[in-house]
Parts: sequence; structure tokens; C-alpha cells
Amino acid sequence: MTQSSQIIEELDDCFVKTAGNIVKYYADEEERQRVLEKLRDLLKENCMESARIKAANKIRKDLENLSAFEPERKVEDVTKEYRTAISEIQVNSLEDNRLLTYDRQIQGLLEANEAVSGNGPDDTDADLQLMYSQINVIDPISKTRMTDPVRNAVCGHVYDKESLVAMLRKNKNTRCPVVGCTSMDYIDLNQCRPDVVTKMYLEKNPA
Repeated sequence: MTQSSQIIEELDDCFVKTAGNIVKYYADEEERQRVLEKLRDLLKENCMESARIKAANKIRKDLENLSAFEPERKVEDVTKEYRTAISEIQVNSLEDNRLLTYDRQIQGLLEANEAVSGNGPDDTDADLQLMYSQINVIDPISKTRMTDPVRNAVCGHVYDKESLVAMLRKNKNTRCPVVGCTSMDYIDLNQCRPDVVTKMYLEKNPA
């Protein structure tokens, strides 16, 4: 993982954590939605700018490679071609993986918060069972309740960080322990990010 990729992932974690605090502490639904929309707009701007920078770097590299095969090309022509290509960069936020991942996480936050807030003395056990089927609080490694959940960005499964670190310390070449996981990649701790949805659910439902 490059340093820039790690910075982006840490930034995305901050956005999700901030959204989690908004969902947790804003009682007024309209105000909460308004603040969440502002937060999403900020992330959207960052995603679009990152996409533009990535596209610009690719254009630069392509032109550098082309110039190496065509050394007779004038610098003015290359510069003009570069500026034209930069001006034509199109970014579709609807297809941005960072934004799509964020939207899924926020949807999970809102659904978890709504389900938990709606639990009352007359609610049935089925409601709670449904939530537990949607949000698994049992660590697949230690088989105990998680306290610091992290999500594997490769396969999407969640583990308790302490158990995961201990497992990888024994054998760094370890694949996802979840039964049925199709990922053949070894778990990389750098690709396991804090899972705000599960963390929020754990806090709202103490053992």
C-alpha cells in the first residue's frame, strides 16, 4: 500500500467516524440529515479531486512514454496535448468506489441506529435476532464478542482487532478465517479498517 493510498483510507475512516458521531448525537432527524449531506458533499469533492489527480498523473505518464518513442516531438506540442487532455477529464462521482463504500456504511449506520432506537419493551425477540443476523458481533477468530471491530477491505469480513493481531503474529500468511470466504489473499493488517457500524452497534448494545 502506497503512502497516498493509506492517507486516503485514513481520511475515509475519519469521514465514517464523523458520520457515526452525527448519527449518534443528533437527535433531530432533519438536522442530522442536513449535516450528513454536508459531510457527504465534502467527501464527494475530495473523491472528485483525487480522481482528477489520478487521471492527470496517468496522462502525464502516457505522454512521457510517447515522447520517449517520439523524441522529435516539440515540447510545445506535448504541453498543449497535456493541457487539452487535462481539461477533458470527466469524473463520475456515482461510480467512485470510495463514495459508494461510504454510502453503504452510512446506510448501515442509519439502519442500525433506527433499529436500536425503535427497540422498546414490547419489541419481540425476532427484532433483535434480525439485527444480530445483519450485524455480527461475534469475532470469527476468538468466537467471543468483539470490542474493537475492523473490516477486511478485501473480503468485507469483520474481526476483533486484538484477536486478528495475535493471529497474524503467530502466522502472517493467514487467510480470512470466516467459513465460506472466497478470498485467497493473505490478510493484510493495513487493509483492515475500523468498522464504525459494528462499533456503534456494540456501544448501543453492551454485553
